[in-house]
Amino acid sequence: MRLLGVTRLRTHQLEVILAALRGESLLLVSATGSGKSLCFQVPVLLSRGCGLVISPLKALMSQQVADLQTKKVPGTFINGDLGPQEKGIRYQLLRDRAIKFLYCTPERFDPGMVREAEVEEIARARPAYLVIDEAHCIDRWGKDFRPNYDKLGAVRRALGNPPLLAFTATAGRKSQRRILESLGIPEARVVVTGVNRPNIKFVRLDDVKDEARYPLIMNLLKVTPSGRVMLFVPTVKTGKQLQEGLRLLGLEVPFFHSKLGTANDRDNLLGRFTGRIDPPANVIICTNAFGMGLDLPDVRLVVHWQHPASVEDYLQEFGRAGRDGNPSIAVLFTGAKDEGLLRFMAEKTVESADVDVASKAVVLAGKLCAIEEMRKAATSRDTCFRHAIIEYFEEVLSPQRRSLAVRIVDLLFSRSVRIRRTRLCCDRCDGVRVDGVLAWAAQVFAPAR
Repeated sequence: MRLLGVTRLRTHQLEVILAALRGESLLLVSATGSGKSLCFQVPVLLSRGCGLVISPLKALMSQQVADLQTKKVPGTFINGDLGPQEKGIRYQLLRDRAIKFLYCTPERFDPGMVREAEVEEIARARPAYLVIDEAHCIDRWGKDFRPNYDKLGAVRRALGNPPLLAFTATAGRKSQRRILESLGIPEARVVVTGVNRPNIKFVRLDDVKDEARYPLIMNLLKVTPSGRVMLFVPTVKTGKQLQEGLRLLGLEVPFFHSKLGTANDRDNLLGRFTGRIDPPANVIICTNAFGMGLDLPDVRLVVHWQHPASVEDYLQEFGRAGRDGNPSIAVLFTGAKDEGLLRFMAEKTVESADVDVASKAVVLAGKLCAIEEMRKAATSRDTCFRHAIIEYFEEVLSPQRRSLAVRIVDLLFSRSVRIRRTRLCCDRCDGVRVDGVLAWAAQVFAPAR
């Protein structure tokens, strides 16, 4: 563990690591920044073979490999951006068993996209573990956007059926089942942790007109302590509208979206928000394209212009707040037109998918069901909003009885993440309305006594 820069394990890491070392396959649902990578890095390093890691984005795998290399752990990636000579060198290192971690996208196993000789190079390696990072992509993209995510069960069989370790920050109960069935491990254990974030307080604000939202957001920024703020919008048009509304009140806020300038422009803005590049931009307007895998400790406020297309998306986005354990707030505006816009966007996405008509109908039905589940959670005032989210993901502790040896190892190597709790919870539990939200927010951020 010291090789990886850690001295103590976090909650649930030991359970996952021991299961992997026993050769079990499993799915871990845990927030970004909670140490999921360690859960597969330790078993791979303790094995004789290598770990094959399936990752969705080239930039993400490059960052993960760079992190391993700074720790002097032999890891590399293979993708279409590499020239034939460079790929040849990396395949040779794989044949020589000089690589412990190999990262690639699921398309690397598609003979229609990659030379068959290259597909065979990885298959011959017979990895000790097959790791699926961002496993929710199987359920989100496997039927339409990136169909190779729906073929990873066959990839595992071609690799000799190694233990399969799947990781994601967000997958509800139905999504968990679909992921495991797609991977061919329907009976595998699911470990869910980190859904309940007591330091994040929730407030849903109903039917607030656009022109009233701008000053409300401005006043929320005034009561929010130093830290970062993320303002999520559903479309580029809405983001520009919000940007202009805040500008008229005297606040210039940058807007990150997929159509923003060049890749360098987007990287520059990401660098400003993360503190890597000056001048800093601590408040940012963004679409959900912003920062997959983003892990910052001090996001104090997350605002959603409307509810997203699924509870999974909402968890992923509000979950970027409060990772240092200090009080943070998630504000969710709701309105009558929210569902209509999301349905329209879902229909357009499915319409452009390169799949047959029957598959399009199935995919669209799934997207509309997810929208409806999120709508119910966002608009229902019958129960605690926090409890509704926890129930959706079915966060439970493992009921398995642990042996004395495991309890001793847990005592020696694990630590619990301490989260500063406050007495407040959500709009339903605290009776918060629009006219009282600023006073409520001030209470959330008030110093503990």
